[in-house]
Amino acid sequence: MDSRPRYRAFISYSHQDRKAAEWLHRVLETYRAPRRLATTSGEMSTRRLTPIFRDRDELSASPDLGGVIRDALDRSDALIVLCSPASAVSRWVDQEAAYFLEDHGLGQVICVIAPTTPKGAPLAEVLPPALRAALPTGVEPLAVDPRRDADGLRLARLKIAARLLDVRLDQLVQRDARRGMRLMAAFTAVAVVVTLAMGAMTVATLKSRQIARNQRDETEALVAYMLGDLREQLEPVGRLDVLDGVSAKVLAYYGKARTDQLDDRALAQRAKAQTLLGTIREQRGDLSGARDAFGQAASTTHELAARAPDNGERIFDEAQNVYWLAYMQWRQGDTAGAEQGFKRYGELAQTLVRLDPSRADWRLEVAYAKSNLGTLLLEQGRAEEALTTFRAALAGFEAERIRAPDDQDRLVDAVDAHAWVADSLAKLGRPREAYAEREGAASLLAAASAKAPTDKPLAARNLAAQLALARLELDLGQVTQGAARSAHALNGLRELAALDPTNARWREYLLIGQLDAADFAAWSAGLTQARAAHAQAATTLAGLRTGDEARTWRIDLDGRLDVQAITLARLGGDPAGARSLALALLDRLDRTSGSRETAAERAALYGAAHLAAGQPAAAISALSPRRRSLSSTSLDILARAYLAQGQRDQAQTIVKDLRKQGYAYPGFLAFWRESPLAGATVQGGFT
Repeated sequence: MDSRPRYRAFISYSHQDRKAAEWLHRVLETYRAPRRLATTSGEMSTRRLTPIFRDRDELSASPDLGGVIRDALDRSDALIVLCSPASAVSRWVDQEAAYFLEDHGLGQVICVIAPTTPKGAPLAEVLPPALRAALPTGVEPLAVDPRRDADGLRLARLKIAARLLDVRLDQLVQRDARRGMRLMAAFTAVAVVVTLAMGAMTVATLKSRQIARNQRDETEALVAYMLGDLREQLEPVGRLDVLDGVSAKVLAYYGKARTDQLDDRALAQRAKAQTLLGTIREQRGDLSGARDAFGQAASTTHELAARAPDNGERIFDEAQNVYWLAYMQWRQGDTAGAEQGFKRYGELAQTLVRLDPSRADWRLEVAYAKSNLGTLLLEQGRAEEALTTFRAALAGFEAERIRAPDDQDRLVDAVDAHAWVADSLAKLGRPREAYAEREGAASLLAAASAKAPTDKPLAARNLAAQLALARLELDLGQVTQGAARSAHALNGLRELAALDPTNARWREYLLIGQLDAADFAAWSAGLTQARAAHAQAATTLAGLRTGDEARTWRIDLDGRLDVQAITLARLGGDPAGARSLALALLDRLDRTSGSRETAAERAALYGAAHLAAGQPAAAISALSPRRRSLSSTSLDILARAYLAQGQRDQAQTIVKDLRKQGYAYPGFLAFWRESPLAGATVQGGFT
């Protein structure tokens, strides 16, 4: 049996960062974890982070430098790399990282920014080469930054301890806050029994009412920190598990008191925690759980707003929950209820502006309300109304972006508004105009993402925007350019999905990218590659089936996958197989009514399936009533159905309009090039 000690971690650093390494070594080995988290494994109790190996201390008596280092790395559970310009060029740091990574994963490496690192320096510039090489392209590790303008010394220590103990950060944050308050109570010589949940404390025995009030105020301040600053620090890295812990612990604290014992401030904090919990459940696909959390929050914020109708903060909180409830209704198929909710959200936003027109955040709420309503209108097939609404929202977002040109959030808002305008134009069969909107917006978003490489949600937005731009390039016949853009974005989404497998939105982006890859491959790389991408998409879709989503058949995902299978069968020379798949899709449509479907989306899918099944008259019946709000793809299907029914003039009119708009999807060109209309005078031709 090996009697040699194991190390909690190995600290790798440059000699120039010796003082920082000594501080790090000291604060970790003196840290004590909460008793309730403590277990014992072999010789090491999880309460203490000992021993920590720091080579300059441990090697003084060793005649074999290389052997001792390798042995210590072999017996270390984690590698802490103190990152700085000096360590990035240190041969020893690089060799230690390379050796450790031979038998350990990247998840066991903790990067800590040294105080000597210049402010604003990209993390990649202070990593040792071996660690940079081990990272997926374009991905940076999550780093702890103890500098004053970042995490600070206290939070940095807790972040490292949480990684080494394999516990959630919020568990240690609440313990640290508890300890500080116990010290305060001891200093004042007051017997206080403190129990905290995520920084919340209940005073069991108090000899002084003034001290009780002070303790409560400290607790409420800490709760505000958890729902404010800490949330803002954790949200950009995309880790839902930590945020979940924040909301759950705050709710546990408030759950110990009766509602009639909470003042308005405490009720508002509880509602914010419920809202946070709802957003996390929504991102994980638990729609029923999310709606329940938002409903509880809304009942509280509605009462608080009614008590203080001129209090803008209370109205703002109410508006947020009205929005989320409407969004849940939309996700679950209640479009009428969602429209009513979004309009109510808009009314509350207008009230905020009337109360204080100088506040930018409240002016933005008006634009958000218009954007949300436009989204609903677009999915209902009311594309013209949606376009008008989105352009009104865009005007508001652009005005705020101009007022704050360096504010990244304002940039993202404007980019999203441009994207919705583009989607509306695409739905109206105007791909060239849609592309112009998307191209400008995508460039702005890419630039913002490049300036904030560690902001993973922003990176996901950027990659999704690149996918959308690539799809428009395919519609315009720019196959090579679009395929390259799509492939690059797909690689980035794979890396993000691996970073946080619980993030359903990122995995949905990944699925869309895989479906896009199959479309591009079908018209460029060949059917074998297209079928492989299609199979990957099917696997990813199966993995998304959690919570309510497991019971929901979605037109935008399942329906697209089914239509793609029909297309691949047809292109592969299997008309009977394509027809069989189309009939199966029609049967599925008749039997299901998914949560995010709209009449327009169902009509588009029915039209494609009917035509593939050899039922052109039914395709015309499904599509022709919505002709003014059909996408280019659906217009192409309608034209083919008219042609199959012998209505050549109708077909030719649609084809001419599509070509005038720049539509040049490869399948569209291939079909009409071989059709009886190929010799007709159509602007742009079919070459």
